[in-house]
Amino acid sequence: MKRTRALGILWICVFMLSGCWDRIEINDLAFVTATGFDLIKENQIRVSIQVPLPSALGGAGSSGGGGGTGGNKPYYVDSTVGRNVREANDLLQSRMSRRSYFAHRRVIVFGEKLARSGFKKSLDLIVEQPQSRLTTFVLVTKGDAIDILNSSPHLEKLPAEAIRELTKAGYHRDVRDVLTDISRPGKDPVLPIVETVLTNNKKGQKQQEISINRLGILKNDQLMFITNYKETNGALWLLEQMQRRGYTFPIENQDEINVGIIKSKVKPEYTLKNNQPSFTLNVNVSANLMQNEGNLELNDPKNYRKAINKMETQIKEEIEAILVHSMSEGIDIYGLGWYLSRKESNLWKQKWEKDWNKLLTELDVKINVKAEIDEAINSALKIKE
Repeated sequence: MKRTRALGILWICVFMLSGCWDRIEINDLAFVTATGFDLIKENQIRVSIQVPLPSALGGAGSSGGGGGTGGNKPYYVDSTVGRNVREANDLLQSRMSRRSYFAHRRVIVFGEKLARSGFKKSLDLIVEQPQSRLTTFVLVTKGDAIDILNSSPHLEKLPAEAIRELTKAGYHRDVRDVLTDISRPGKDPVLPIVETVLTNNKKGQKQQEISINRLGILKNDQLMFITNYKETNGALWLLEQMQRRGYTFPIENQDEINVGIIKSKVKPEYTLKNNQPSFTLNVNVSANLMQNEGNLELNDPKNYRKAINKMETQIKEEIEAILVHSMSEGIDIYGLGWYLSRKESNLWKQKWEKDWNKLLTELDVKINVKAEIDEAINSALKIKE
């Protein structure tokens, strides 16, 4: 009797476990690779999605079950306006023959208007989606996010992939990083700015490409300003993101030296006077010589010291530029407050935390830069002029 019952249960399990009861065919999914968010007006947000077209991506003779066309593009972009992100997503889904699938989303782009008004609510709703990944890159664009999703980079088939590769090669922040920075006391987020630029080909025709060369400085979740070239470098030095980048500085007679940054570290130190902090940021930089335009003989200690002084001075000026601008608006991009909250937790809670943004405008911060250039080029091997 027991044996018969056991066999009966076994057969029931076999039938119950066979097959995929909740299977979803891949042909029934629309893989979203990028999402853009734009604020149209108060309580009106536009959500845009970028979806690859399998038939177009497969090349000639492909029959990937892809529906619709994107003109000559291997993807299409759809958008709609809702009172919030969830409503807009529902409206998009209502006119799609496939189920939107966000697990392979590469990037999230916030339009400038939405970023300036604050995007945390939108980001929270994104995180609540079961398929969303915290490793998705987050960027801001100067203008509308939908324009970035509709761009046509030439080296990648999908704008999302081009943005992802450019972001990986430079300064990048994912969803987890942004949420962490927003939640930390005494630390404000910094996000890369993605833009479209026009370049010329051999025929003089304009071509559209994607560029990430500037940074958006935020206070909590609101974009406050976009950096210029000097401020961008200064922020990257502070955030220890200059490694593997080229760096150029003038030397003499309009000549310049180009180096490749190997290492860049910032070590903060602070002192207290009458319970008021002041900081010294010690910046250590190591670099390889890449180009010595003026053939300055760097094996000569005097010339080497001259080059180092020029490099250190320029780095210091760049860091001071971003600190002066950001701190004057009560923004802490380095995380000086976060550093104090761990080192002086009692003073932080009792005296500094509540008015930290105001204290920043009066905070004394000194910059010390120590640079070294290795593997100097032997100018004797160059062709003599």
